[in-house]
Amino acid sequence: MSTKAATITAKRSGVYRAPARVAALRTAADIAGLAWMDLPLDAVVNKKQFFAACAKQLKLPSYFGGNWDALADCVRDFNWLNGNGYVLRLSGGEKFAAAAADDYQTALDVLTQAADFWKGKGTPFIVFVDGGKDLPAY
Repeated sequence: MSTKAATITAKRSGVYRAPARVAALRTAADIAGLAWMDLPLDAVVNKKQFFAACAKQLKLPSYFGGNWDALADCVRDFNWLNGNGYVLRLSGGEKFAAAAADDYQTALDVLTQAADFWKGKGTPFIVFVDGGKDLPAY
């Protein structure tokens, strides 16, 4: 991956299929002062488990309500994180996508809407989804 391809800017905010190697993107995020979050979903097969994983891995505030609206509110805030923007990597979501396809799609929709929100504010918010074969490449 070239340096240009690894550039992370607000204009490119969105939800993307993760490249095979994310090391260059992680380096670019670090250089740009972006907060990097990993969300492993290997053990997630339902909405409740997804919300629990989000709460733990994204260090969501105690007021997170464990529902789609609350998640949407939190990913449009991130005031508890330090960074000039945000990068979220979802990994191991295949079981969740297979077991609860509608909830998996809703999660991606919430993240896409958050990316649009941050893009409008001029702040990078990039989501990389491992195995997101139907998603655009970054």
